[in-house]
Amino acid sequence: MAAAAGRSPTLVTRHFGSTQGQRAAVDEYVLDRIGEQLRDLGSVEPGRGPMVSLGEVSARVLGADPVLRGYLRPALLEDSAASAELFGRLLPGARAETERLSGVHGEQAPDEEGRPSRCVA
Repeated sequence: MAAAAGRSPTLVTRHFGSTQGQRAAVDEYVLDRIGEQLRDLGSVEPGRGPMVSLGEVSARVLGADPVLRGYLRPALLEDSAASAELFGRLLPGARAETERLSGVHGEQAPDEEGRPSRCVA
């Protein structure tokens, strides 16, 4: 990370405190970016169904930023407390977006079988 930023490893470690501190800062940035991109999305096309729209919204949000997508995949797949925490923080946003899209389409949000955790996974 230090080399990519053109800084010394000592300076980066001093700023973030630890590798976990770096990870937490990057996770926070990722969550902020996803939130910004969701807020900036225009309306969805009614009549296509909430799950189709959710797929389109996800593709627009994640497809717009290959660095974000490249970070999220390994970050969510690793077996760690940080990964579980990131997933837990993404899940409420996925639920809210599913409910919003269901409302746009005049449908009830999916039940447990179609739960939003599938969107995050």
